[in-house]
Amino acid sequence: MSHKPPSPATGEISDFPRRGFMTRLLALVIGGLTGLLPAIPAISYFIDPLTRKKRAVGLSDDDMDPEGFIKVASQDALSEDGMPRSFKVIADMQDFWNKFPDTEVGAVYLRKESDGQISCFNARCPHLGCTVKFEDASQTYVCPCHASAFSMTGERTNSIPPRNLDKLDAEVREDGMVWVKFQKYRAGIKEQVVV
Repeated sequence: MSHKPPSPATGEISDFPRRGFMTRLLALVIGGLTGLLPAIPAISYFIDPLTRKKRAVGLSDDDMDPEGFIKVASQDALSEDGMPRSFKVIADMQDFWNKFPDTEVGAVYLRKESDGQISCFNARCPHLGCTVKFEDASQTYVCPCHASAFSMTGERTNSIPPRNLDKLDAEVREDGMVWVKFQKYRAGIKEQVVV
């Protein structure tokens, strides 16, 4: 003897689960949106350091003239005997939010030529980007990382570096200061590609 339960009235049980499902779905959507909206700035805050490396970080306009020259040193600081001297290039760096005053952005070698002109080389080795040192005894620029070597005129003297030292434009202004159009170039390639 099997006993069959009575069938419920139409709509009594079947409407309740549907209504409960829609209520739960709506609560889930609203809860998800209210949780997601504040999470977007928080996620972007944590991802920002990763994307900041890819953003252009450049010199502020305070330290550059309209042509892109930066004041580096006084002409009096150059050696009268024509030997190169290293000078730090100091400028204000700026990204989208922050300004970093008096930051070292690189280094250059300045040399007074016999005709009074100023020659300027970026101190970064074009091989892998280490800073070259000038050796007075041999009158050559030498890279301490991989023994790249360059003559006093910046020409490579061995086959390690892919190109000569990167020559930069330099000029002496009326105030006696040497201004350099400082640029960094990609290391490890034969062509000069500005970074």
